Amino acid sequence: MKQVRPWRRSDLPAIQQVAWTTWADAYGSFIPEEDRRDFHIAYYALDKLQILFDSKIVTGCVAVVDEKVVGYSKTHWNEKRAEFFITSLYVLPQFQKLKLGKDMLNFGIEAAKKHDADRVWLGVMIENTPAIEWYHRQGFVFIEKRPFTIGKTTIDDLIGYKLI
Repeated sequence: MKQVRPWRRSDLPAIQQVAWTTWADAYGSFIPEEDRRDFHIAYYALDKLQILFDSKIVTGCVAVVDEKVVGYSKTHWNEKRAEFFITSLYVLPQFQKLKLGKDMLNFGIEAAKKHDADRVWLGVMIENTPAIEWYHRQGFVFIEKRPFTIGKTTIDDLIGYKLI
């Protein structure tokens, strides 16, 4: 059985593992492991994830297959700019053809609608061609590049949106 549901505090260790595994697959060819590790420690330590989980402007969901967390997504509402961001969306490589990413994207879109947002925003590393192509198929339009730093590596992020 597969499902997408709101994240729970008990999901945080599994989210750590999903992030680490998917980053190796998606970013391993252009971001050194040491830089990925430093970023993971800085942003995915359990205490950091617990702060995000408790935040009123962050929401999240997990994709579950046979009671195992195999993906997660995190969103952020920027009230000052009235912008809703999908800040993370990851599915373990062996589960990427089950439409779980689409289901998590839709979860984020529904959260954005609760803020009366007219679009959802996200950033994708320019070297992550499969993700860029996937987001294009989901209706995203990329409009600018911004530098994004992981450890000592800086790479361009494509910033885009989808009207909802």
